[in-house]
Amino acid sequence: MSSSLMSVAVPTSSSQAHPLRAPGVVRLLVLSMVARTPEAAIGLLFILRVRDLGGSFALAGLVSAVLGVGLAAGAPLLGRLIDRRGQTGVLTITATIATASLAVSGMLPHGADPAILLALAFVTGLFAPPIAPCLRALFGRNLQGDQRHGALALDAALQEISFMLGPLVFVTALAAVSPKLGLLGAGAALMGGTLAFAASPESRGVAADASARPRGGALAAPGIRTLLLVAAGMGGAYGATEVALAGAADHAHSNAALGVLLAVWSIPSLFAGLITARRGEPGDQARALVLLTAATALPTAALALMPDLWTLGLMLAASGGIAAPMFATLYSLVGQVAAKGTTTEAFTWLGSGLFAGLAAGGAVGGLLISSSGVGAAFLAAGAFAVLATAVAWARSSTLR
Repeated sequence: MSSSLMSVAVPTSSSQAHPLRAPGVVRLLVLSMVARTPEAAIGLLFILRVRDLGGSFALAGLVSAVLGVGLAAGAPLLGRLIDRRGQTGVLTITATIATASLAVSGMLPHGADPAILLALAFVTGLFAPPIAPCLRALFGRNLQGDQRHGALALDAALQEISFMLGPLVFVTALAAVSPKLGLLGAGAALMGGTLAFAASPESRGVAADASARPRGGALAAPGIRTLLLVAAGMGGAYGATEVALAGAADHAHSNAALGVLLAVWSIPSLFAGLITARRGEPGDQARALVLLTAATALPTAALALMPDLWTLGLMLAASGGIAAPMFATLYSLVGQVAAKGTTTEAFTWLGSGLFAGLAAGGAVGGLLISSSGVGAAFLAAGAFAVLATAVAWARSSTLR
């Protein structure tokens, strides 16, 4: 299913300049991937830490939701600050605060009230360094046309590697020993990776910009509002799925299986993103977005029918090839419809929509697992994807 939709949404362009030939692209992609790898595991680590301290799945879902709220609230403010002040200083300060919050979360003694993690998760999200928006803004500054689209597709593909490595390293390897160890390791990696990215010549070359901004900032563009809503719907789908996967692993008495399931989910998307990177921009990116979001809904809901972890993994692999092409299209559309002088903020708003959706999906998924079981959470994830498709279709004119 995913490969046929990709052929419709992303036509081949033989004239495309390969994005890896552009100066600085490889360096930025590698540094960004290192910085973002721990981020892919933080939400799951908070869920496991709540359970480790004796909290319920409902509380775990709420902590995941609060983390998402912090991310959604902080990202646009940090993006606007970066547009005005530059990248390096803001990234360094935020990485320090987020790392300290993760360290405290990991060091809580057994017997501590797991509700304390609500505040710590919020601080972690609020000050999470916006590495991905910074990377995409740099591509917007330095690249054009098909080369920019290809670099964004590579970013979406490599993001899948970070989504695989993060859970495998910090959940399967470290948190399987102790969720405390997973949180401490994630904090150390987040700090080191962000500092390396912030020290790169490309990041340091982003100077403060005091130019006039449109009233309302990035949200003044109707297309950015549309993409924010679509991202929120897809975030809801992913958030509910992640919590449901955690519930499935917990019911099978295997925390280590969670990281493996997430890796299986990501591998097909990685290869789909690499294929997309070699092709030009879709002729109608708004239509491509509708098709790709619609293709997510059915296989996501079908996860509710899987009777064990093996069949669940097979369905995850079958449904996983859609994410990277869809996000590459989202990123390209942000660059096209954002108002001048709001590029970083526009990308952070896209992330805010995603994080808000993750928060809603995580909360809904946790409540449904407690009341109705894991299958209900997977069905809710499919419903969120349907909502995203409806928004993309109804507001497609704002993206053209």
